[in-house]
Amino acid sequence: MARKTKLKNSWEIHEIFEPDTKARYNKYFHKRKRAPRIELDSKLSQQLAAYTLIEKDLRNVLAWLGEIEKMDPNGNVSPSGIGNDRNTFNLIKGLYVGALTIYGKCFTSCDGRRLKLQKKVMDKEFRELHEHVMHMRHNFAAHSGSDNFEEVKVVLVLYPNQRSNDKPFIYRELMQPDYIETTEIRFIDLVKHLQSKVNEKIKVVTDKIFEDEVATKGKDFWYKRANKPLKQDS
Repeated sequence: MARKTKLKNSWEIHEIFEPDTKARYNKYFHKRKRAPRIELDSKLSQQLAAYTLIEKDLRNVLAWLGEIEKMDPNGNVSPSGIGNDRNTFNLIKGLYVGALTIYGKCFTSCDGRRLKLQKKVMDKEFRELHEHVMHMRHNFAAHSGSDNFEEVKVVLVLYPNQRSNDKPFIYRELMQPDYIETTEIRFIDLVKHLQSKVNEKIKVVTDKIFEDEVATKGKDFWYKRANKPLKQDS
């Protein structure tokens, strides 16, 4: 099975997935002719791959936060972070926890990536909000921390009339927020800003790979590296 994407200047990409082998790879075509594909494995290429994964994570976070805004356009969440419409806010909580978790992943060591983002990549006015989001990630999304974002109080409720022979009941007072947005700069604006910074990094590294590793070797070198002409697909 293949997903086809048309680009500018008569280029087309076929993203291939083979169900039997689980193999994934792309085929590239220019004016319907198959183009050679050479995988690069330099340190700069690995850096570019890592930034690409981070940018994809940020795109996911933006999508989830955008869905939260669509689902709660009037800000119906209470100051405590708990929404009244449980069908809606159960979904909002899942999107929010996902956004916190994947945002934090961009700043933590991760198998398969050779780098992580540092706080210094963002402009200074966003750093306080970043610290708040990471705090929420560690203490709300990842586990229950010291800030009591969630708690349960077990209480015994008695009848107002002491003479009553009715059985009192035990109630669990659950406090677990769905979504918390308490700063002047919105979480979604922080992610948009960070995404723009990562895209800048991607452009710089891409240009450097071409200038330092591709252009210096010349066209003949890369066609030889491709070994032999590819058979054209029918």
